[in-house]
Amino acid sequence: MDERQKENSKRGAALIAFAAAIALLLAILTWGPWSVSHVASNPGPSGTPGSTVKEGPPPPAPGPSEGTVGSTR
Repeated sequence: MDERQKENSKRGAALIAFAAAIALLLAILTWGPWSVSHVASNPGPSGTPGSTVKEGPPPPAPGPSEGTVGSTR
């Protein structure tokens, strides 16, 4: 091999290594844990998804009123 062929061979190997590094970087950026294309689970309390406020008990039922069916005279 003459000097020109050796130099071209080194440049080709460097170009392939650079392309592989760029491809690896793009793969990491695409599928990294910070990727927002997935939806995180909601381990919080029930209610509005993502809410951290717990729901209180429901209001008391209204009591029986006077003069309804079944009341005595």
